[in-house]
Amino acid sequence: MAQVRRKPRAWTPVAKTVVLRPSAATLADVSPLLALVVKALGTNTAARLLDTDRAQVSRWTAGKEAIGTEMGRRIVDLHDVLTRILRVYNREAAAMWLVGSEPLLGHARPIDVLAMEGAGAVVRAIDGIAEGAYA
Repeated sequence: MAQVRRKPRAWTPVAKTVVLRPSAATLADVSPLLALVVKALGTNTAARLLDTDRAQVSRWTAGKEAIGTEMGRRIVDLHDVLTRILRVYNREAAAMWLVGSEPLLGHARPIDVLAMEGAGAVVRAIDGIAEGAYA
């Protein structure tokens, strides 16, 4: 049976206030996200995509060094893009998409746009692909 695609409903949060519980502080720790990225890509590829060396990634995953602010942003962005594209394409297609020419990004490679501009434009392109858009 074919899966029916439904138009996403508008997301309108109704909360006037938000109270974060003490456990919310764990959300600031990007180490679990790095561990998932390394598990998905391997240490060498993760290091190349994060523009750092393999030994640094190993120190972070072993908890021997803290992850700085800029690298934390890169890890979050890479994790977000990988998570989203893998919800649209299978592993092989997702890997090819990351380094291929994407019309929704002006024919740039998604991985280059991610590095230069952050995840925003890449996420919008993935959302467009998921909704059936084409350039």
